[in-house]
Amino acid sequence: MSAKYQKPKKKSTHTKCILVAIIIITILIASAIIAIAVYYNYALSKITHVEVPKIEHSTPSTEITERPEELLQTTPTTDSTEPTIEKHIPSSADYINFLLVGQAARIGETERFADTMILCTVNAYEKTLTMTSLLRDTLIKMPNYRGRTGGNIKLTTIYHLGSTYGDGIAGSMELMNQTLYDNFGIEVDHNFEVDFDAFIRVIDMLGGIDIELTEAEAEYLNEEDFWVYQDVQPGMAHLDGMTTLCYARMRKAKGDSDSDIIRTSRQRKVIQTIIEKLKTLSVSEIQTIVNEVLPMVVTSMDNREITEMIFKLLPILPDLNIDSRGTCPVNYWGEMVDIYSDGIYHSVLRFDPYETKRTMREITEGEISE
Repeated sequence: MSAKYQKPKKKSTHTKCILVAIIIITILIASAIIAIAVYYNYALSKITHVEVPKIEHSTPSTEITERPEELLQTTPTTDSTEPTIEKHIPSSADYINFLLVGQAARIGETERFADTMILCTVNAYEKTLTMTSLLRDTLIKMPNYRGRTGGNIKLTTIYHLGSTYGDGIAGSMELMNQTLYDNFGIEVDHNFEVDFDAFIRVIDMLGGIDIELTEAEAEYLNEEDFWVYQDVQPGMAHLDGMTTLCYARMRKAKGDSDSDIIRTSRQRKVIQTIIEKLKTLSVSEIQTIVNEVLPMVVTSMDNREITEMIFKLLPILPDLNIDSRGTCPVNYWGEMVDIYSDGIYHSVLRFDPYETKRTMREITEGEISE
């Protein structure tokens, strides 16, 4: 007797629906990833990249004793079977040094003096950002550069000379990096330059920022009728982009004594306020700012370096603590000096090279001297 023929069972409609849904979701995820990658590459293409030659890191003229490299670890008791837990040993690998320069040159202008110089040091392990203002009136020794013999000059002038003697902005960054290392022991990892228009644009796109003003600061801003169009009062004030720029650049308010020290403290306060406000924005809001501002940014980093840095820093951003450390150099004093031997004396800052290098190596590389 022949076996009874049985029809093959149809696959469940439910199973088919699941498979289709999985395929659709996979396509959507892949499309989203591709879209993000396309936008990311598009955004990076807006930045101006310059190739900055690596500087020479020779033995500093002022010897700095390095931190001993002993292995720090917990010692288990004799009757314990728990494994030894090694503690993290601080090293220069934890530190990333970004030099942010704000310069005032407009289109068509040839002078590129560094109006603002802030060293931003990220300790990726400790999750800290330390901001150190470089005082522009510091009398430093310019290195020999591109066949030209260096000499004593103000730090602010280095950026202009690097551009003049070297390759434009790349020359500015190269000469500045070598100067900072030779005079202060600072090893700059990455350079960024922004102009005043970019600064103003960021503040306005953030809807302004809140800064607490002294009576003297409010009075100074209210008297600046050419650039500042809003009236402000002492206390917490809401400032637009142009007013914030004037606040960050002022050095002649009552009590300032034409001091770059007070001026740089205002700049660090503004940057800290901007960072804190950026933390509160949505992805779309940040995207809008990025589209507007990136074309005004010049950096020594290429796209690969930027991508690697983003992946390294993104996880620590929510817990990042900001430390507005102060100024460089340290142990400085004012003096009138005939810099160019032309009978004209300029106000400069002289400094203790040993203490400055020791302090800056600790801040930027984690080195502790005895």
